[in-house]
Parts: sequence; C-alpha cells; structure tokens
Amino acid sequence: MASKVLPQALFITPRSSNQWPPKKLGLSTFPSPRSSSLNLNRLSTSRFSSNSFAFHFRPIVVSPKRFFIVRAEADNEGELGADENTEEEETVSETESEVKLDAEDEAKPPRKPRVKLGDIMGILNKRAIEASEKERPVPDLRTGDIVEIKLEVPENRRRLSIYKGIVISKQNAGIHTTIRVRRIIAGVGVEIVFPVYSPNIKEIKVVNHRKVRRARLYYLRDKLPRLSTFK
Repeated sequence: MASKVLPQALFITPRSSNQWPPKKLGLSTFPSPRSSSLNLNRLSTSRFSSNSFAFHFRPIVVSPKRFFIVRAEADNEGELGADENTEEEETVSETESEVKLDAEDEAKPPRKPRVKLGDIMGILNKRAIEASEKERPVPDLRTGDIVEIKLEVPENRRRLSIYKGIVISKQNAGIHTTIRVRRIIAGVGVEIVFPVYSPNIKEIKVVNHRKVRRARLYYLRDKLPRLSTFK
C-alpha cells in the first residue's frame, strides 16, 4: 500500500508542532471521481503507517489532485466588426492607389522616341539622296557595266567632258557612293573614281551590261589592254 501512495505528492509533518506548524490542505472544488474514491484508502494507509511505524516513519498526508477547467469563448461580434473594418480599410487603400496611378498617368506626358546619332545621319543621307535623284535620276550601276558619264569641269569654264569606260568596282556609302571606271588611253590604263551623287555629274548613261562573277575587276590591271577596250 505504501508503494502505491509514494508516487503521489507527499507532505511530511515534523515531530514537534512548535517548530513547524501544521498546514491546512484545501480540496479542489471539482475533484475527479477517481481521486474521491481513493481518498479513504490513502487516509487509512496513512493512519496505519503512523500507528505501527511511528518510530521509523512519520505520518503521511496525501493531497488530492487539483483540476482547473478554463473555457475561452470567442467574441463573434468583435471578430465580425474587425473583419468589416479590415475590408473597409483594404477597399479604401485600393481606391487611393488607383486614384494615385490615374493622377500620375495624367501628369506624365508621353515620352518622345529617342533619336540616336547614327539614325540622324541615316535620315540625312536618305534626304540628300532623294533630293539628288529628283534633279538627276541615277541608273542601276553594277560591276562590269560600260557607262558614259557627262562631267562638268569648273576649271574648264564649265564645259562638259564625256568620259566612257568600264565599271571595275562600286562602293556603297549612301550619299558618298562612288564607282571606279577604267579605260585605255594611248595604250595606258587609266582609272577614275566618280562620286555618283556629285552635282558636277550631269548625266550617267549605261551603254552595255556585262555579266561578271566578281564584285571587283582588279585583275584587268594585269590583263591585256584589249579586255578593257570597247566600241
């Protein structure tokens, strides 16, 4: 019996009541049914042990277990009110953000597209080419074509000189496009570079088209003069 009681909470009283006054133990208002059935057995065992083993053991007093029940009830009205307040705050914040975005969109003017320096030069080249083609149309010039160019020489009292030859190369550079024309004069090969859109050139006429495989006919410099001659 003592072995069953020892695991419980024990309070040992001293021999002399003057040194350590006895303490009063109170029972819980809601004792468990199991503890109430075991109280009598525990008290009887404590009396038996105190009478029979007084010189070896002290009287044992066992306090019953105490149970406390706590219930928390949720305040439904308060929660509903808090939810409504949060929803109202969210709607107000959304409307304020929408109004701010609309105001920013209205305040900011539309951005103009940025034009880079390369784009500006390309636009200027196109405009210059269009203006020169309105005054003097330029035919489609290819490598191997036999052309006749009427050139105005300012040093020669602006007289027109006709130059005829074969196009051995063409360099595309927008308004600065050039062609290299080769011909044989007095048995000597002569090459002249003409700017296609020059205002001194009054007319460019393609006499004949020749099919060639290369883009540049520099090999004619080492060939016989008859390959660079034409009627």
